[in-house]
Amino acid sequence: MNSMYPNTQSSINYTKVFLVLSTLFLMWGFITVLNFSLIEELRDVFKLSFYESLSINLALYATYFVIALPAGYLINIVGFRKGIIIGAGLASFGCFLFYPAAESNSFVKLLMALFVLGAGFTFLQVASNPYVALLGMRGKGAAKLSFIQAFNSFGTFLAPLLAGGLFLSISGLDPATIVAMTPEQIMEHKILMVQVPYLVFGSIWFLLMLIVVLSELPKVHIEDQTPLIRPNEKEPRKYIFQYPQVVNGAITLFLYVGAEVSLAYYISEKGVSLIPYYWGLALLGRFVGAGLLFVATSPRKLMKLSGSTAVFLLLVYLIVNNNEKHIVTQTVDPALYLLVLIGLCNSIVWPTVFTMGIDGMGKYAVKASGVLVMSVFGGAVVPLLFVYLLTDYSIISAFPVLLLAYSVLIWFGTKGSVYEKRNNFY
Repeated sequence: MNSMYPNTQSSINYTKVFLVLSTLFLMWGFITVLNFSLIEELRDVFKLSFYESLSINLALYATYFVIALPAGYLINIVGFRKGIIIGAGLASFGCFLFYPAAESNSFVKLLMALFVLGAGFTFLQVASNPYVALLGMRGKGAAKLSFIQAFNSFGTFLAPLLAGGLFLSISGLDPATIVAMTPEQIMEHKILMVQVPYLVFGSIWFLLMLIVVLSELPKVHIEDQTPLIRPNEKEPRKYIFQYPQVVNGAITLFLYVGAEVSLAYYISEKGVSLIPYYWGLALLGRFVGAGLLFVATSPRKLMKLSGSTAVFLLLVYLIVNNNEKHIVTQTVDPALYLLVLIGLCNSIVWPTVFTMGIDGMGKYAVKASGVLVMSVFGGAVVPLLFVYLLTDYSIISAFPVLLLAYSVLIWFGTKGSVYEKRNNFY
């Protein structure tokens, strides 16, 4: 009998596999948030306008939309392990490209570096997420993915905490020394602040690629697995977009990622000191969520609970601040903690939606993964709409975008993920 799951063998060192995968997840979470921290430095180095600086974020997220489907088709041919190797290699190369981009002050070269880096992350997402969900422990895909995704959250949590100190220490200069520097010297220092971190990260990604090359990762065979056939159908549907759990999952993740990024922007504007807590609660929630899912909690129930709680917190905040204009203040509104708590609600969304989206897909699981990863583009599109409504109108106009996103989570947990009664991996 063929199985997607590798045979349990004593020769397989699952601890080693876990360490490799968790490091990969941690690094791309760290570098993704690091790009946000570097935007101010990049703006000065490359003499960018406000909208050009916004395109930095857009370029990274747009890569997911462009590369995800081709990556899914390629990984379906070469396998998960080679897909991870390709992803780590591209991420390494993309980091190294920041050096000549900063040296030449070329905005085009900067976008090229971001595109290559984003392509690497896309390959890693498309390959690693289904690999973790399908690897061992049948029926616990959401739990496994939530646990490993916690290390991605750990990276996003660490990045804003370490960024400032890391960049100032790169050239051995303290803030007092920087004040006494000429504009030319300051610019040289800023270029170093961009170049050196990415050289370090490029080296780390290259090392991780070599580790995966030399590692014997367990194989997960899906090529002979038949996708779920509905009772009224004689054969599986031929096209990936014909499966509602995939399409609905992509829509859900598109809105969710956009809402998550939008909330991070809003919290940083109203109380930047609270951002680590927002990401920290996402980190905590993934460990807690993984524990609950390992015990027996239904992913659908947890999804509905997360969505409902987020909607409740948004509505309470909106009632308290219904007349608020978009004004950046130095004091933190206590009501802002309500939005910080949504980080906890966010924690289990990606692993549960993703796992439910590929459930029952058989040999189409990797292609389905590509479609779901495309939805990360929502992290660029939705915040643009949110910020436009917030700055040009008011909070009353902007927050319905977030309410819609979290309401869709409830819908997906109730009906959107249902193709047929099944329990293959979650």
